[in-house]
This record gives sequence, C-alpha cells and structure tokens, in this order.
Amino acid sequence: ITIFALFGMAMAQDPIEVDPTTLDFGNVLMGNTSTLSFTITANLEQTVTITPPNFYSVDTSVIAMVENQTQVVNVTFSPPSIGNYNSFITLVGSTFGSATVAVNATAVNNLEGSLSGTISADYSPYEISNHISVETEDTLIIEPGVELQFLGEYRFDIYGDLTVQGRHDSLVR
Repeated sequence: ITIFALFGMAMAQDPIEVDPTTLDFGNVLMGNTSTLSFTITANLEQTVTITPPNFYSVDTSVIAMVENQTQVVNVTFSPPSIGNYNSFITLVGSTFGSATVAVNATAVNNLEGSLSGTISADYSPYEISNHISVETEDTLIIEPGVELQFLGEYRFDIYGDLTVQGRHDSLVR
C-alpha cells in the first residue's frame, strides 16, 4: 500500500506539461513560413520525444529532461498548398506520460493590410481583397512573374521600399 501511495503522490502532477496547449498560426501566406513556441516542463526525469504532424517542424525532437526542467520548443509551419492545417504535436515520455499541443494554421494566397518580405511567383496569382501597403522602414520585393489580382477598388500605398523585379519575359502584373 505504501508503494501505491508514494506513486500516487509522485504522479499528482502530469509528468509532462506544455504551455500554451494551442499554437494558432492564423493565416500564413503561401511561400512563407511562420514560427511559434511552446514550453515543456518535466515533472519526472525522462527523455521526451516530440512528433510534429506533416508540414510542421520542431527545432528539437528528443530532449533528455530532469525533474523541474523547462525547455522551449520552436514550431515552424510551412504550407504546401492553400487550405486548413489543424492537427496536434505529440509528446511522449520514455518513462511515463504524454501531452499534446494543438497546432492550427490556414495557408492562404490572399494579400491584405501591411506587407513586407518577398512575394514569390511560385504561388501566384495572389488575390488582393482589401487595401495593401508597405509601411515606413519596411521593404517589399515582388519577384518576376507575380500576378496580383485586385478583387475590388483597393489602394496600394507605399511608404517604405518597394522593389518590383519584373522582366520583359516574366512581367509583374
């Protein structure tokens, strides 16, 4: 009976805790990636194996943890095509316990609001469904072959730097 009582007291906490339990990447533009993080807390000395779903990657997949150790794990979403990519990352302890982190993301080809970075022709055409802008101190590069389809009478305001890399054989439209 003493063994069961001690085991019950030791296991009062989950052996593996995660915070937050959900990572919401929101809308991720095709051709881009997005990274968020969660923290693991080990309440038991063991090795934790982390398995992400397809199209998500983690910066570490096996962690040897000691009791009360915390570890930040970076999760990157790389969309393969337009759509919803809601799933779970699983964490399994070598001795005891498991946990999950929900991951939610939507891959889009819709541009609106403030833009920066590079717009690639690989995922063109892009739909413009509201006003777009390049803010002061931001830079937007539009690669050759990109097509922007304005779905209404929307503005494209440029306060920062815009580089349009169209060529005679690969126009930006």
